[in-house]
Amino acid sequence: MPINVLPGGLPLLGHAVDLLRRPLDFVERLRDAGPVVRFNLGPKPVYVVTTPAMCKELLITKSQCFDKGGPLFKQSKTLLGNGLVGCDREQARRARPMMNPAFHHGRLARYTEVMTQVSAEIAEQWVDGSTVDFDALMNVATMDALTRCLFSGVKDTDTAAEVRAVMQVIVNGVGRRAFIPISWVHKLPLPPKLREDAALRELHRVVDNVIAEYRRTGADHGDLMSMMILAQDDAGNGMTDTQLHDEVRSMMVAGTETSATMMLWMAYALHEHPDVRDRMHEELDLVLAGRRLDYEDLPKLEYTGRVVQEALRMYPVAWLLSRYCVSDTELAGVRIPAGADVMFSPYAEHMDPRNFDNPRSFDPDRWLPERARAMHRQAFLPFGSGVRKCIGESFAFTEMMIMVATFLGPWNLTPVHPDPEPLASTTYRPRHSHMVLSRRSLPTDERPPA
Repeated sequence: MPINVLPGGLPLLGHAVDLLRRPLDFVERLRDAGPVVRFNLGPKPVYVVTTPAMCKELLITKSQCFDKGGPLFKQSKTLLGNGLVGCDREQARRARPMMNPAFHHGRLARYTEVMTQVSAEIAEQWVDGSTVDFDALMNVATMDALTRCLFSGVKDTDTAAEVRAVMQVIVNGVGRRAFIPISWVHKLPLPPKLREDAALRELHRVVDNVIAEYRRTGADHGDLMSMMILAQDDAGNGMTDTQLHDEVRSMMVAGTETSATMMLWMAYALHEHPDVRDRMHEELDLVLAGRRLDYEDLPKLEYTGRVVQEALRMYPVAWLLSRYCVSDTELAGVRIPAGADVMFSPYAEHMDPRNFDNPRSFDPDRWLPERARAMHRQAFLPFGSGVRKCIGESFAFTEMMIMVATFLGPWNLTPVHPDPEPLASTTYRPRHSHMVLSRRSLPTDERPPA
């Protein structure tokens, strides 16, 4: 079958300028060009799959022909390390069973306590009528929660702050490397490269110190680090320090950005849809009555869960993902040669009217069972799909529910800039993040207890 080739492009750069200038429009343009489309990122051709059926082929049916890779990974390896987020399938086949117990549903009750405590500590400092940088606060919340879930045995309270200080530099570097398709540029000793190098050195130091402390004491603290140290593969071998280091680094990148950015999107969405906000508040008031959320409350918050689900659909933080073809294959009758890069866009899938009615309408009730039943499973991809689906999906969803109940339940947030001005680089996020806080009267007319 002849391939749909996107017209245009520049010598050497291909369509990279279009992708950088108007990334969301670009992926929707690709989607509308056919089920499999080819464009050029730099001088190299890239294939894009644009329908749920083709995403299923890529991620599930023919997953043996593809591996983690492509332009969104190659230039980022130095920063992301070789953990489960970005390692090849052979390493993932060994590592994932070792990591699974740490993210089992049975562990979420313990993590919920930590997340709730961290969120409550931050919310207790809020002042009615004040203006806050909500994105910065949510990054503090997610990083503090993750480091406590990871390193509960570390009593040094500066660890989370040290990690937070370097993570944004590293995340920014991932995006810069992924979307500027000229590898030698990233080796030049320019200020961004020097900042990334310094941030990586600091992150290596902090993580290595934590691993050394856990190895030295040998204590089982019941946290993520202890579980990873105790984990063994089928041959009875545990993780090396290098493997532990890379898994921790991957979790710090993947385990904070999604939840923090989603909270910022949700603040905008609830401000724009007061009917949704009021209905969610009614449910939170009924179930929680002004107290903190417990793990047992989560199944009772059905509408709040649908609000989070709809936010994940409308604002997928991981808006563009890629794979690397390891053996010749076909998709929709199009030959994909070994060595080719293949992309798919959760954003374009989520905004496709063939997949969702009125896709630009914020409608939590589209996730009612009777309505969601007809949806193609690969039409909704906020955490990917198949054997390489995000291992922390339940962790992230639980954290978002807790933060919604803690920050967006007792408070109304009004954006200082009504237009979020969406940005799509490494992640899909609003440009603006300052919010004015307005305290609601809870059923008990009290703050959730500290």
